[in-house]
Amino acid sequence: MASRTTRAWAAGIVDGEGWIGLENRKGRRKKTPVVAVSNTIMDILTGLSENFGGKIHIDRRPSRPNAKTCWVWRLRGAKCVIFLKTIKIFLRGKKSKANNVINYGKYLLKKAKTKAV
Repeated sequence: MASRTTRAWAAGIVDGEGWIGLENRKGRRKKTPVVAVSNTIMDILTGLSENFGGKIHIDRRPSRPNAKTCWVWRLRGAKCVIFLKTIKIFLRGKKSKANNVINYGKYLLKKAKTKAV
């Protein structure tokens, strides 16, 4: 598990630059828990990915000559629920959204534990 300081840092990033919610995915009937952070500073997203998993992809290429490329870090499913549980104590603005996703995603954690056994 990440240190308390790292979890607090991640919560600050998610509170300021992130999105927490449920998304519809092609070919699936149930919604998937997701947390995403958009930023132009790749080191921030790399830190999230190295400490908590997830994937980074390009969101937008610059449309103007002096604009920066925007990247997105995204974490889905049971890993998202586990991540939100570890940072929930530090969240301020998005704590209620995190609680909603955690409550919705409880079945994912049970399913993940069953597969691991």
